[in-house]
Amino acid sequence: MNLVCRLCLICFLLFVTAHRLPAPFSEVPDTTPTPKPKREAAPKPRSKPRAEATPKPTATPNRSFAGTWTGSTADSMSDGSKSNTLWSIKISDDEKTVLINWHVSGETTIGPGLQAPCIRFGSALSWSLKQLGDTPTWACTDTLQLNNDGTASFVRQGTFIAGDNQGVTYNNTGTLSREGVSPAPSGPQTTTTTTSQTMPTAAPKNAGDLPVAKPVPNKPGFVYNPFDPNSQVLLDVRGKGSGTKVKDPFSGKLFIVP
Repeated sequence: MNLVCRLCLICFLLFVTAHRLPAPFSEVPDTTPTPKPKREAAPKPRSKPRAEATPKPTATPNRSFAGTWTGSTADSMSDGSKSNTLWSIKISDDEKTVLINWHVSGETTIGPGLQAPCIRFGSALSWSLKQLGDTPTWACTDTLQLNNDGTASFVRQGTFIAGDNQGVTYNNTGTLSREGVSPAPSGPQTTTTTTSQTMPTAAPKNAGDLPVAKPVPNKPGFVYNPFDPNSQVLLDVRGKGSGTKVKDPFSGKLFIVP
């Protein structure tokens, strides 16, 4: 019995005095997420500087009429009278004013001439005149039409509106040359108005009640004046499509291109 007690006591003392080992441990992984490396934004390509638009050169209008034109015309009147006239026509640089002087061949020029505003219509320049004074006896419309050789066809259509010749009409037609410019070698002319041309009949009416001009034979792009079938002035409608409405430069009325 004593032996058993002693053994138990010894075991108890050994148990009490024995060094306790630390409890085993394991590393706990860090739950904090590792930040992903930021991607650096790729540098944007620099935009190339825009090239400045080169301004288009302003088109210079063709001042084909500016200068002084001289020459002669053959004249005829509805009463059968005929004559010849010498002309001096000065066109301003901006082609907006004409100073015109004329006299019958063999006579002397009288006065400084007449000045009037003029209007350009394609390759034609036109203006209207009336005798000065309180009781004018005549009125007319003049037209200059450029030719290929550098000359210009001149046409005057007039009427005596009072006096002894009231009601008599007259026409002056001829070719004028610009001073200081030599005519080019003779060749086919794009526009020529002569008394030998066949005059058109009255123009037909279209659905819109506008007259359709009659084309000039063998002269593409030119028509007779539909408001004056007996006119010797040709109207330039080159570049205008068939059926296009065009304004007559003399009367201001509209007509249809054939």
